[in-house]
Amino acid sequence: MNFQLSLRKQWPFWVSGVFVGIAEVMHYVAFGKPIHLTTGLVQMTSALEQTLAPGLDWWSRAYRPDVHWGIIGIVLGAWLVTRMERESRSWRRYPRANLWLAFWGGLVFSLGTRLADGCTTHHFLGGISSMSVASLIFVVSILPAGFLTFYWITKLGVGNAFKGQENRGTARYGYEHGGKMWLDGIAWDMSKDYKPGRNWLQIGIVVFALLFFANAIVGSFLHDPLEGQVGWQHAIVNFGWGAAIWLILVGIVAGIGMAKTGFGTECAMMTPEISMGLKHDRKRGCSLFEGQWRISGATRYMFGSMSPFTAIFIEFVILWVAIMIGWQLFGRELPFQNTATWVMVLGALMQGFGSVAMIGCEIRTYMRLGLGYATAMAAFPGFLLGYLPYTLFAEWWEDLASATVITDVKSVPELFGQDPATQLFAALVYGALLFSLIVWSVRRGMRLTGTSFKALATTPNDELAIEFFKRNFPEDERSYAEHVKQRDVAV
Repeated sequence: MNFQLSLRKQWPFWVSGVFVGIAEVMHYVAFGKPIHLTTGLVQMTSALEQTLAPGLDWWSRAYRPDVHWGIIGIVLGAWLVTRMERESRSWRRYPRANLWLAFWGGLVFSLGTRLADGCTTHHFLGGISSMSVASLIFVVSILPAGFLTFYWITKLGVGNAFKGQENRGTARYGYEHGGKMWLDGIAWDMSKDYKPGRNWLQIGIVVFALLFFANAIVGSFLHDPLEGQVGWQHAIVNFGWGAAIWLILVGIVAGIGMAKTGFGTECAMMTPEISMGLKHDRKRGCSLFEGQWRISGATRYMFGSMSPFTAIFIEFVILWVAIMIGWQLFGRELPFQNTATWVMVLGALMQGFGSVAMIGCEIRTYMRLGLGYATAMAAFPGFLLGYLPYTLFAEWWEDLASATVITDVKSVPELFGQDPATQLFAALVYGALLFSLIVWSVRRGMRLTGTSFKALATTPNDELAIEFFKRNFPEDERSYAEHVKQRDVAV
């Protein structure tokens, strides 16, 4: 199989699973636990508060100021992709409804991360590989909220904004050729005369975000925790140049992998269920997702191919192997062994709403911020404000969590007793299940789309989508304008 990754083009989804998995292993090997993000963002918010209003403690009463090199690396990695591909996603003009949804989604999501003691990066990308019982409960809780939010937003008429990646070439193709890709053309139609350089609100948020990260970076040099400064655990003098550069590299690897595909957590786990609604009704001439929910062709194919699900389970297996080696050969404790509480479940439900409203989970939003997405910029201030209901009443939330414990069992192996041999067997069966789901998702994706394994493994999603609809629906030759007129779509 002749396969090359082009720096100028997007990559097949599975590659992102490998990149994010490698980044997770890099973090685990160096620090003994998978990547964790959201505490870092609120600590950088505390750092900004300390700089701008040292007399206030709205954020810093619960979280001490610090810098998170991994988040900075993710944003930087995604920005590097815009240089590779020569395309920033700032070209996309979103309806105002999508921008407000992203803001409120960011606000609700960030509060949910505090209640759940971690975001989707923690519970999905790290917790599932760590065999955490709390993370498995989190996953079961977040999915219904995500589905309901997805359905509700499509009813608002802005479902065509749900895309793994907003590629200019795909949008232009949908506008110029119509057919089953016509919904992808709405982005081009809305944005063809848009000039993001004249959007002063968007420019203001970009400047604020740059100052936000610059404040944390500069603070890491100015503040010395060894001399009694409050916080700043990851300041250069304390953390060291080597560790800081390593964390930035971890973020860059993850950021590039995600930005080259559109990798995310919540949409990946929702893929099997969503794919069941993609069956084409020949009598009506469209599927439920096209006719009623107005989901773009690239997204419909993405879910049908099962590629996001395959990618995230590749990441699960890569990190699971590293954790098993650390646990069995080097005596490391299983990481991310949180206590499951009903407050955590509430936080999961909030993250389910927020991740769909933002069109991305937390780690994906950092990636989209680096790519220049307007929805990520709208979500960013919402993120920072969303921490306040927790930081202002942190003790109350902590007491409530302590009073609502679901189970004290921390890991899947622990469910089967304390015998080491039994725990090892349970962990191996667990890992085999993760791997089997990769095989199942690939086979299901091939069956649903009629796409060969070679094509899925070597071709980016949008190219596969265009070929899929050409091959399977040659009778739909209607132009974009004809589709818009027939469907009575407001653009």
